[in-house]
Amino acid sequence: MLLDLAKNRHSLTLVAALLLLPLGACGGGSDDDHADHGHAEGDMDHAEEAADDGAPRVYFVDLENHATIPSLINLQFAAENFIIEPVGDGAINEGAGHYHIAIDGECLEPGIVIPTADPWIHFGDGSDSIELELSPGEHYLCLQIGDGEHRTLDEPGLSQYIMVHVEEEAAE
Repeated sequence: MLLDLAKNRHSLTLVAALLLLPLGACGGGSDDDHADHGHAEGDMDHAEEAADDGAPRVYFVDLENHATIPSLINLQFAAENFIIEPVGDGAINEGAGHYHIAIDGECLEPGIVIPTADPWIHFGDGSDSIELELSPGEHYLCLQIGDGEHRTLDEPGLSQYIMVHVEEEAAE
């Protein structure tokens, strides 16, 4: 019975969040906004804002939303209250999964199998970093957890979407 209540509470929370999402959507047309990408302001919070309720979450380490970064960067990511594990035999272990990153792609809705093609990078080996070279300009990064079948999970904290600005290289 308690498990059923927890599932219903989670479903109700998810429904309420989806109903309120249009109220928090971005507007305007400045270069700093992300309205073209359809994300609410809360989706692009500070990368290392502390979780205060013990809920699982993922985040980029030492990288804030709207940060200016060099073109060559070592992206690191971490999880709290969640187990990161290699894919293995494709088994689905509750409370466990692995990282995926989309470069200039949207985060996916819960229950979607994360594609194995651009813009997605899979970390099925359980690793938590990658060295990337990005072109100068604005880039959107989605860090998202997938289970043993690469399916996105429904916990809201298991994806993070941020924008970074890659600086032009100085001419020599």
